[in-house]
Amino acid sequence: MSDNPNDMKQANDSEYSILGQTFLSPQQMHQFVQQTNEDAVQLGNYYLTVGEYYGIRGDVAFAQAMHETDYLRFTGVVKAEQNNFCGLGATGPDDPGASFDTPEEGVIAHLQHLYAYASTDSLPDKYPVLDPRFDLVDRGSATTWTALNGKWAVPGDNYGQLILSLYERMIHTTIEKLEEIVQEI
Repeated sequence: MSDNPNDMKQANDSEYSILGQTFLSPQQMHQFVQQTNEDAVQLGNYYLTVGEYYGIRGDVAFAQAMHETDYLRFTGVVKAEQNNFCGLGATGPDDPGASFDTPEEGVIAHLQHLYAYASTDSLPDKYPVLDPRFDLVDRGSATTWTALNGKWAVPGDNYGQLILSLYERMIHTTIEKLEEIVQEI
């Protein structure tokens, strides 16, 4: 075992499962994105509730959505009216990817796609399959966020690490806000 803290961080990153508990509240998620985009649509409740339903870490998936959409500013090929928060099917200017009727459907499709990568179990059936690429995924091939490297985004060498770094910033921002509240008491 190395004494280098960066080596430990890399080991922890590679073990951080896509499946698991959501820790941040919808309000905390929204407060984070509002620091960059005051006009951001509120998606935290969908990431919490749908994430809990599928057993996905909804707050980390939210961090992935912030990475993919540039904090819901949609500065890439995917546009806001597509309700595609994870770049599903987007391969370039000629193919901006899938579109969904509502923000909730976009979040459901995002989490279904993560579920396909993280699990070999059948997709729970509360929601219809909205992810148009669900059956194209090598099921269970990426159980951790860093295992998405080269799968979700190509080449995506540090894709999972970028998501986890953004999630870590979300946690630190939340802690700072809570410490401010404590100081006011």
